[in-house]
This record gives sequence, C-alpha cells and structure tokens, in this order.
Amino acid sequence: MTQETMIMISSSYLMIALMLSLQVYIGLRTLLFGIVLPTEALQDTAVRAIRRNYALLTGGFAAVIGGACFLWTRHQPAWSMLGWTTAILLLIIVSCFTIWISRMSAQRLKAARGWQAVVQTKRAASLVVGQTHGSVLSSWWYSANVAVMALCIFFAIARWDAIPQWLHLGNLYSYKSVWTVFMLNIVQALNIAFFIGVNLMISRARTSLDPQDREGSLQKQLRYKKIYSILTWSASLLMVVFLGVAQAIALYGWKGNLLFHSGMSLWAALFLALIGVLLYLRIKGIDQIRDVPSLEERHWRWLGSIYVNTEDPALIVPHIHGFGWTINMANPLGRIIAAAMIAILVIVILVFVYFR
Repeated sequence: MTQETMIMISSSYLMIALMLSLQVYIGLRTLLFGIVLPTEALQDTAVRAIRRNYALLTGGFAAVIGGACFLWTRHQPAWSMLGWTTAILLLIIVSCFTIWISRMSAQRLKAARGWQAVVQTKRAASLVVGQTHGSVLSSWWYSANVAVMALCIFFAIARWDAIPQWLHLGNLYSYKSVWTVFMLNIVQALNIAFFIGVNLMISRARTSLDPQDREGSLQKQLRYKKIYSILTWSASLLMVVFLGVAQAIALYGWKGNLLFHSGMSLWAALFLALIGVLLYLRIKGIDQIRDVPSLEERHWRWLGSIYVNTEDPALIVPHIHGFGWTINMANPLGRIIAAAMIAILVIVILVFVYFR
C-alpha cells in the first residue's frame, strides 16, 4: 500500500470514528437510543451520563482499535488495506454493541423513573407539498452530473487510439477493452441513479404537520428536505468528478498523486458538509421535527434502526434518530427499493476493490 492510500484509509477511519462517537448528540433531544423520553427528562443527570458514557466508550474503543491497527500496519505494511478495513468493520461492530448497552440503560432508567412519554395519535398531513412547494431539488439538477459523465465518455471515445493497450488499474494491469475503459463510467451512472433515488425518497417522505402550528412545522420540514436534497446532489456531483479523475489517471497517464489529492479533497468536503449541516439543523432546531406515527418504539427493530409498521401506509418516514429518512420495511415496495439500493452499493464497492 502506498503512503497516500494509507493516509486516505486512516483518515476515513478517523472520520467514521468521530461520527459514530457523536451520533448520540444528533437528532431529537427527547430520544435516547430509540427510547422516547418526556421533555422534562432532558435535564436529568442520568440521561446526560448515558449519552456521555456512550461517546467516551465508543471513542475509547476507536482509539484503541485505531492505535493497534496503526502499530500493526507499520510492521506489516503489505497488509495495511486489510488491517484498516478490518478496523473499520470492528469499530462498527463495537458501536452496535455500545448502542445496545446504552439502549438497555435507557430502558431501565425510564422504567425506574416512571417516565411516560405520550405519543400523540392525531396528526395533520400535508397533501400539497409536492404540488405547491419546492421541497427538494428537481431531478433536472442531476443533468450537471450526467454532463460530467458524458464528457468523460466523450474524451474516452475521442482518444481511444491514444489509450495504451495495457491500463494500470490500481494494483493491476488490464488489457484495454470496452469494459476496462468505460468501467468507471458505469460506476458514475450507478452513482447518479442511486442519488436520484435518494432525492426522490426525500421528496416522497411523509410530511406530518403539528396541529398547533401547521404553517411553522411545514416550513421547517420544507427546509429540512431542501437541505438534505442539496447535500445529496452535491455528494453525487463530487463522486462523479472524482471517478472522472480516476478514469483520466488510468487512461491518459495523469499523475497518480492527483487521485490521492482529489480523494482526500472529496472526503474532506463531504465530511465538513455533513458536520456543517448537522450543526445548522441543531442551531435552528430543525432537527427536532417529530413524525407522530413513527415515534412508537415497538415499530423499530434492530436497535431502533429499521422501521417495520404494517399499520402505516407511508413508504418513506423520518428516521426516529432524527437524521435523514428510512424505508418502511413492512411495505413490499420498500423491501424492493432497499434491495435495489444495497445491490447498487455492493456493485460500486466491488468495482472500487477491483480498481484500487
């Protein structure tokens, strides 16, 4: 593994570790690891202690795992990629374990204090958001992404004869063919299709209005959707540009360190944009939007991460943790969409592994 690749994957580990450690402070304040609490419980020292202990425990495990991986890869540099990949997977497993422990603590605390969080059963639904309000960016915005991909394809076709017969694809040399030349363009297309699907999911997500403040809650949800829609489009565009740079390095002999610099710039831009969005939502209080029908704990499985509610006709609902949206897996169409998205992600990952 080159030094550039080592820096990139270790930086990815640090970013993932930071997000996992701080996720407990993201989203609804009256939610503690999927356990709904009354408003008066927010100032309870035990609630704060559970959040703090999770952050410290996950952060501590991240430091230990990362440190051990760093020391091991220094003595076994040939296995650095496997080592850091294993460290990331291990960190995710540890995070799930600490979430489970913290969730059990929250349940015990709620029972011991006798807290009763009343979940309203009545709501007001906005049926005209998609017709009279621009809740998300139009799919036409992705024309810019398609234009970048088309430009990459055009140059590959126009310079076909100048492309060497043997292409350096990561650690491999492959004979020039339609597949090897346009492989990353296929990944670009999958990337665009994936993010267009996410954007459509955001636009189709249920808009539940507060009966006491219909217009105010509507405007908050519109801003919430628009912000995530812009973030989704930007992430897609950055990925398409990065893949175009990777293709140019493989086909036209551009400097290899350009891939490292562009990759680090991509990671930094996405990470800073995500942190900025989360801070903005928290400061403005937009992340405190409640979706009444999906707040009942019994409908959330697998540590409160998967929504399964046969009584809810909605396909897309806000995630109970207050970060983005999720699919109602009790809906047959929801299962199809989830399978399609997982398939696209697996294909993209396999191509990246082949290309590296």
